[in-house]
Amino acid sequence: MSKTQDTMQKVLLYFFRMAVAVAFNLIIFLLLVGLGVEIVRSVWELTPGLTKNATAWSFRDLVGRILSLVVILELLRAFVEYFQFDRIRLHVLLEAGAAFVLRELMLSLLDEKISGLNVLIWSLAVIVLVLGRTIALMFPPILWSTSKRSLTESPQKEQERKD
Repeated sequence: MSKTQDTMQKVLLYFFRMAVAVAFNLIIFLLLVGLGVEIVRSVWELTPGLTKNATAWSFRDLVGRILSLVVILELLRAFVEYFQFDRIRLHVLLEAGAAFVLRELMLSLLDEKISGLNVLIWSLAVIVLVLGRTIALMFPPILWSTSKRSLTESPQKEQERKD
């Protein structure tokens, strides 16, 4: 590989990493804004129920908002961990998925619009996600830093390094 190609690859890789960093910072910022808005909205709608006007407050809406906050927190954690470790951590994504499935199951139960078979299916989904998370934690990926080749390194340089 010529020196100009090597330099061009390094420049493109730098811009790619910067674009990914900007995108993830924007996503994290938007998730934080959404989290703040949802917290303020939940507290705002809860206050009339704590005073005399108890009909303005719906327990189902409050539970739905709190569970939505949990899902947003798990997604935020997944993005922060990706940004921190430069890789997707499977157990964090499975936790976010389990939080989402549990949210939907609990809201369906509160609405009383779910049958016994659906409860079984949703429960199996939760069990599969939790088992997947447990397996992901028990068997983390093995990172071989010496065999990991950068995008800008040529096969000849890698062979020289091994010798």
